[in-house]
Amino acid sequence: LERLNAFELLPFSAAIKNNVDAVMVAHILFPKIDPINPASFSPTIITDVLRQKMNFDGVVITDDMTMGAIINNYDIGEAAVKSINAGSDIVLVCHDYAKEEAVIQAIQKAAETGAISADRIDQSVYRVLKLKQKYNLSDKTVPSVEPQSINKKINVLYKTYPSL
Repeated sequence: LERLNAFELLPFSAAIKNNVDAVMVAHILFPKIDPINPASFSPTIITDVLRQKMNFDGVVITDDMTMGAIINNYDIGEAAVKSINAGSDIVLVCHDYAKEEAVIQAIQKAAETGAISADRIDQSVYRVLKLKQKYNLSDKTVPSVEPQSINKKINVLYKTYPSL
């Protein structure tokens, strides 16, 4: 943990001090910190280090749970439930409809049985809603996305704020 604080966590610490909205956790193993779980569902990493020691109260999102590190070693549904209980707010499942369905079913079952508490779900819901409100996002269907328009806006930002 001393090594992480002195090197690997420095960019995260700076981002948190600059009010970053979200942090993605990777599937990396830190066996001296959590000998059982990868960071993406480690209560020690997400809750103890990121949320408590680093004072991060924004949205925590996992890396894609369909990556080999997870699907080759864990049940994806159980991993998603563990990740939420560890403090993740959004669980990414980017490939394979069957895997997406398995994760949704596992989370629903865990919520129904109390394996994920209502309070834990509420914490994530409020964080995500707060972020959506900040950026005026809605669930309305978008007819199409125009990458060129988005890229033009990004270029304007780079010209306005060259240090980005």
